[in-house]
Amino acid sequence: MHTCLGGNVLALAPGEVVEDVHLVAARDECIDDMRADEARASSDDRPHAPYRTAAVFVTFEGLDGSGKTTQAELLAEALRAEGRDVVSTREPGGTPLGEEVRRLLLEGVEMSPWAEAALFTAARAELAATVIAPALAAGRDVVCDRYLDSSLAYQGLARGLGVERVLMLNLNATEGLLPDLTFVVLIDPEVAARRSTGSDRIEREGLELQRKVDAAYRELASMFPNRITTVDGNRPPEVIAEEIRERLRELS
Repeated sequence: MHTCLGGNVLALAPGEVVEDVHLVAARDECIDDMRADEARASSDDRPHAPYRTAAVFVTFEGLDGSGKTTQAELLAEALRAEGRDVVSTREPGGTPLGEEVRRLLLEGVEMSPWAEAALFTAARAELAATVIAPALAAGRDVVCDRYLDSSLAYQGLARGLGVERVLMLNLNATEGLLPDLTFVVLIDPEVAARRSTGSDRIEREGLELQRKVDAAYRELASMFPNRITTVDGNRPPEVIAEEIRERLRELS
């Protein structure tokens, strides 16, 4: 189940809580805590047919041009075909405030790495509070194109701000709301650049940044293996989508 760190308790399921380990800024302890939370979140044993009956929160990550948006759309369609109520959203964006921040981030002036991280986090805080958390509370699935791991990859690792610092900023901003599963669609940065039709402020930084981000996503997958699953983005979209649906069926 989606993990939500808040106050002094960690919510696992309705009516079930355990004491939360105090999160500190030190990288190893912070990441160990997050890994432990993921392990607890994956222990929900409610039945699924073919997907579990509890609301599920799934995010998609990857370079622009990786095919992550297509996979997010295909999963949302598959869940709806099973009769589930699905909220599809994206980052940055998904709310009026988020869309304004998106314009500033992708079309605006150059900015420092911490200003960039803070703006992404502000948009995410609004999305979590006004869209994602209410949807999950109402029993609706949420499929999100990018979420917290984008900031860990782009700002935390690629821009060198530090995973632990960016993680703590985002855990506070989202009140600890983590996805059940995150799929990272991996593809060679040069292929992704050829596929991408966009030309936003970040994409204009070129292949050097994209290579750093690609390496960052791979590192995050090794840090958080209970939550993050990598998929080969070089295959046909329908093949990738079936692998993703099968992985989601295994979530219990």
